[in-house]
Amino acid sequence: SFNDDILKKIGRIHRSADVYRAISNARQVGFENISIDLIFRLPQQSEADFMDSLKQAIDLDLPHYSTYSLILEKKTIFYNLMRQGKLRLPSQDVEAHMYQNAIDSFQQAGLEQYEISNFAKPG
Repeated sequence: SFNDDILKKIGRIHRSADVYRAISNARQVGFENISIDLIFRLPQQSEADFMDSLKQAIDLDLPHYSTYSLILEKKTIFYNLMRQGKLRLPSQDVEAHMYQNAIDSFQQAGLEQYEISNFAKPG
């Protein structure tokens, strides 16, 4: 996510500015084949928020992107919170819309889907 509030809520230590800095640093030292992963269906994430993060990611003009729906694994904090009714996740319909929006947005940006969660520039 590029939403600092969501990153903080899910316990990530990085912020969106760190993503830009890391990609800039990688490019400066010669890396060309850079990929980014985006997770959707995060706690309290709206479709609009995901679309904003998706746009920011695509604007980085990277050769490869992966996008995944949040999976709640047993024995994790999120799983335990969900079992206690304390984790508010987007509905399955919203999750499906997020995924379809990702497919459509990547296609519009000229990226080809080659696996369920992976998109890349041709070649």
